[in-house]
Amino acid sequence: HPYQNRTPPKRKKPRTSFTRLQIAELEKRFHKQKYLASAERAALAKSLKMTDAQVKTWFQNRRTKWRRQTAEEREAERQAANRLMMSLQAEALGKGLYPGPGEPRPNPLTQPWPPSQYQTIASPIC
Repeated sequence: HPYQNRTPPKRKKPRTSFTRLQIAELEKRFHKQKYLASAERAALAKSLKMTDAQVKTWFQNRRTKWRRQTAEEREAERQAANRLMMSLQAEALGKGLYPGPGEPRPNPLTQPWPPSQYQTIASPIC
């Protein structure tokens, strides 16, 4: 059988718990700097009594969380802008400032200019 010579699966590492102080310092550093160079990571790990791998993994996970949060915020802003646009269009439609569905939209190429523009063009050059 092809699976007979396989080594048994490795045990999963238990979840690492960080102290409040470690998390506070990691968050503070993340707020200033989203990516750490290896020397910066090693120094931070040493100062927090963590391994380099723990700091690296924490930053990777925190960047993932940050990207998800910013994407959710952008989506919420987009939806709010859409709601505002719809409400402004409905208000303009109610006031007759915006053509409704099926009504022709004004074409600026076929509409006459307002008189003030005629005056500007027709004024004599001295």
